[in-house]
Amino acid sequence: MIKTNNQNYLLLALLLIPNFLLANAGSPMIWFSFLHLIWINFIIGTFESKLLLEKFNLQNRKWLIIAANYISMFAGYYFIAPHFSFINGYPDFWGMKSRVGQYELGGFFIGFLYSFGATLVIEFPFYWLSLKTKLSGWKLIKPFFLVNLITNVIMLAIYFAIVAFTAKWS
Repeated sequence: MIKTNNQNYLLLALLLIPNFLLANAGSPMIWFSFLHLIWINFIIGTFESKLLLEKFNLQNRKWLIIAANYISMFAGYYFIAPHFSFINGYPDFWGMKSRVGQYELGGFFIGFLYSFGATLVIEFPFYWLSLKTKLSGWKLIKPFFLVNLITNVIMLAIYFAIVAFTAKWS
C-alpha cells in the first residue's frame, strides 16, 4: 500500500486554488483561466457529451464537443469577454491592473455575458456535427442550450468566487 501524507494534499490544494496564494505573478483570473484552457475544457466537454447522451438520449462524438469547448473558451475568454468589458467602460477584465478592492464586477459580468453568447455561436456547428442522428427545430436547440447553460453557470460561479472577495460592485 502507498501511504499519502497531508503535505501532498496541501500542495494539491495550493495548486488548484490560486486565489489564496496572493502571488504577484498575475491575477487569480489569469491562473485559473490558464488551467481552464489547458485541462478544464476537456472535463467540460466530456461532461456536456455525457449530459447530451444521458439526459437527452443524443448519441454524439465526444471529441467534437471537447474541441468546441477549447475553441469557444479561447475566443470567448481571451478576446470577446475582455473586448466587450473594455468597450463598456471596464478596461481590466482579467484583473491584471486593478488593485485589491478596485476590480469592478460590472465588467466581469458584461464580459461573461458576451462570452456566453459567443460560446453558443461558436459551439453550435460542432454540436450539430457531433450528433449521430440529425435533429431539427427545438429538439436540436433545447439540449444544446440547456447543456451549455449548465456548464456556463458553473464556470460563472467559479470565476465569480475567484474575483468576488477582492472586487467591488460598480
